[in-house]
Order: sequence, then C-alpha cells, then structure tokens
Amino acid sequence: MTSRSDCHDSILMARFALQRAARAGLDPDRIARLAGVPAWREGGESTRVSSRYCLRVWELLERETGDPDVALRVSEESDTGEFGLLEYLFLSAETLGAALDACVRHTGSLTTSYSFRVAERTEHEVRYEVRSGVEDCRGRELLVQAAFALLVARGRAATRCPVVPAQVSLRQQAPAELGAFIELFGTRAIDFGGPVDTLTLRTTDLALPMKSADPELTAVLLSYAATLPATPELGVTWLDQLGDALDAALADGVATLEVVARRLLTSPRSLQRRLADAGTSWRREVDRARRRRLQRAEHLPRAQQAEFLGYADPASLRRAVNRWRDNADS
Repeated sequence: MTSRSDCHDSILMARFALQRAARAGLDPDRIARLAGVPAWREGGESTRVSSRYCLRVWELLERETGDPDVALRVSEESDTGEFGLLEYLFLSAETLGAALDACVRHTGSLTTSYSFRVAERTEHEVRYEVRSGVEDCRGRELLVQAAFALLVARGRAATRCPVVPAQVSLRQQAPAELGAFIELFGTRAIDFGGPVDTLTLRTTDLALPMKSADPELTAVLLSYAATLPATPELGVTWLDQLGDALDAALADGVATLEVVARRLLTSPRSLQRRLADAGTSWRREVDRARRRRLQRAEHLPRAQQAEFLGYADPASLRRAVNRWRDNADS
C-alpha cells in the first residue's frame, strides 16, 4: 500500500500545469522555481518527481492568475498526448467505459500519488473514485478538479456526444460561486464537503463508441503498459489518522501533543518519534491542520478565524499566515 513518502508523479503532470501557466501569460520558469520543480522541460513520462511539486504548481497557478476556476478551464485548452501512455490508452479504447477502465488499470503509469477506481457499479450508473496519498491542500483540490474536467471533456470530444455526469462529489468545501462547475459538468448535481472525490456516469454514456478507437494500437499499448508500475493501492495512512486526530482536537480547542497522542493511543514521545521517521514534525502537522481549517473558515471575520484555528488572538493568526506564506515562497 502506498504511503505519502512513496508519492511521486510523472513530470508530465507538473509540465501540464506549467504549460497552463504559460498560456495564462505567466512565466512558467518562474512558477517552476517557486514550486521547486527540477528541470521541468526535461524528461518523459518515466521521469518522476515528488508529488509536492505538482501540488505547489497548481496552488501558484491559482494565486498568480487570481482565477479560482483555473483548474476547470484546462479542459478547454488541452492538447492530445500531454499525458502520454495513459491518454493514448484512453483515446484508442472502443467505448467510453473501456477508456475509463484503462484509466483504472493503468494510472500507475502516470502517478503513484493517486488511484482511480470503481467505487460502485449498478445497472444504470458507475461511480468512479479518486483516492490520494497526498496531504489535503488546495493543490490537491485543484488537481482533482482538473482530472474530472479532463475526463468529462475528453469523453465528450472522443464520443462526440454531450456526456453529462449523473453526480459529481468533491471533498473540498463549496466555492463562493458554482457557475463554472455547473457550466463545465452540465449539471447541478454537484456536492461538496463529502468524504471522497467521485464522478458518477450513466451506463448509457459509458457504452458510447469512441471515434478515436484503434484496437491495434490498444493491443500494442497494453503490451507496453504491462511492463510499467501497477496502479497504486491507496488507503488511510498513519499521517491521515494524525490529520483526523488534529482536526478533532482543534475543534475541541485542545490541540496539544499530549491530547493528540492520547487520541492515537500512543505516548507523546512515540508520536514525536513517528513524526521524525515520516520526515515531518509536530509543528508542521499542526500548521497543515490549521491551514486546512482556514480554508473552511475564509468567510469568517479574522477574530472568529483565530478562535476556529485555536489561536489566542487575530495577531497570532496573522503571524502564522505570514509564516506559511514565507515558507511557501522560499
């Protein structure tokens, strides 16, 4: 089972986001430097980088463009082949359902940070789920938005039919404006704040033939895909459990090392040792938990935000936010 320390993405994923930055009029090399992406123009899909690079690129892309819907708009301007083998397996499949089955089986060719799986299959619908081994952050939310937007848009283009999801469910909190989501997916059946990220499609749409189908190419690609890493199995990691315990402790107003250790049925010393083994620290994980909560409290006055995050006063929260920003930009 993949853990966060094993999470890596093909350089193609970071390159895709950086090319979107260039099309938005930004300097992609500057964004790459800020995100820490090494030599982003070099290498192919087998070139792997830490998942944190791609997440940071998405966060910077949103911040620099000032467009909260930037990840949804990628479906309007993507080019064939930007995702290598996985994309060609998708396009050469006979039906939309077979194309998505290829994504389920071969996501490992592109990333060990995410898996794409069938969560539920009924006579009328199939619910697909994205599971991730990366931390909850705005970058992950944007990447999932982009993935769903691309799947739907590529499905429409390849079948030349108006594929409309039966349901879209996202873990992120609801944005202030839903217009871009409704316009892209073609439905108001979009839920936010759920436990998982899912895309539900109708079996009638999944049976649609792909205009780009190429059985001979599919056979060749599958032979090659068999030599590549399997799609990762991603479950709840120890750091996920720590994040849940921190969220609960912050909600109770008692997010101390001792309290969280007790929630995890361990000692403070053992907790600190496990944090060090995972390449992180107590302060870093508390900051991450507070940043997650801040995203859910952006509509509140600063004083209430400070209380919600467990700070003594707004000044303490302001100093923390400045520290997070400085660390992100360094």
